[in-house]
Formats: sequence, C-alpha cells, structure tokens
Amino acid sequence: MLIIKKLTLLSVIFCSATFLNGCSSSPETSFNEEFDFSSVKTYSLFPRESKFTELQDMSDFHRNRIELAVEKQMEKQDFSYSQFEQADVIISYFLVGKSLRELQKYNKGVKACLGCSDKEQAALNKEIKTSMLVLDILDSEKKRSVFRGFTKLDLDVEDTSEENQQETIEAVQMILSKFPPKSKN
Repeated sequence: MLIIKKLTLLSVIFCSATFLNGCSSSPETSFNEEFDFSSVKTYSLFPRESKFTELQDMSDFHRNRIELAVEKQMEKQDFSYSQFEQADVIISYFLVGKSLRELQKYNKGVKACLGCSDKEQAALNKEIKTSMLVLDILDSEKKRSVFRGFTKLDLDVEDTSEENQQETIEAVQMILSKFPPKSKN
C-alpha cells in the first residue's frame, strides 16, 4: 500500500511539473544562420499603408501597442529606428487569434517559408498556438524573415488597457531579448 501511495505522489508531481512546463512563457526562436546579424544597426516597421497591414485585420490600437513595445525594446538594445528604405532589417508582427488559418497568409507575406508544401507549412507553425504573438525580423533587401520569435500573448477583454499593454510589453521584451541570436556554431 505504501508503494502505491509513493507512486501516486510521484505521478502527481510529474504531472504538475509537466503542466507547469507546458504553460511556460519563454519565447521560441529560430533564425537563418547564414544572415549576418552583426551588421544590423538599424530597423524599421512596415508603414501602415503597406500591404503588410492587409496580412492581418488588427485595430490601430493593437498595432500601436505592439509597435511602441518593439521601439522601446529595440532602443534599449541600442538599435536605431530608421526610415523604411534605409533600415538594415524590418520588423513585422502577427497576433494569432482564435484561428491559425490567417497565419499561413502571414507566413507567405514575410516569406517565412518560400515554396513550402502544406506539410512544411504545418511544421513551421507546429509550435505556434492561438493567443500568441509572432515577431519576424526581415532582411530589408529581400523582405524575407531571417529571425522569428513567438510567445504567449493572451489579451483579455476583461483586463484593463494597462494590463494588456504590460502583457504586450513583456511578450515583445521576451522575444527581442533573443535578438540578435547567438550562432549555433
């Protein structure tokens, strides 16, 4: 009987640890190892009148919230904002709502996986779930993603604007703290 109680206790501890690990909000990142991140000094965001804004239906309020968080974090990391045409990289973002369907359109827009089959597209999106923020950093010449990070961002309509703003800031900070990436070599 004592052995059964110990096994039950160990099972509960294991399940709790697994559950807590699954709720972890640490960001996932991936990047193109061939891109020279050491040359990046400036960044920009897509202009509001660009086709980028058509990749996701999002209010100006949500766009402003994300873009301000990006600007503050990039400044904190000593990157300078530049005009779109002169920037070393362009930062784009996608807020995953209740459906992942729009994410495929966004991936094509940021050229996250050129020529991907449906299977490859599924692999690219495998870890991305609803209520997540995806940040892509694009090579300014090719307008192709060279760095991607994503983390949970569950903006709750019942939360105050300040609470949602703080959640957005924390999500952006977590992702961009991994930029520039450390080479895997």
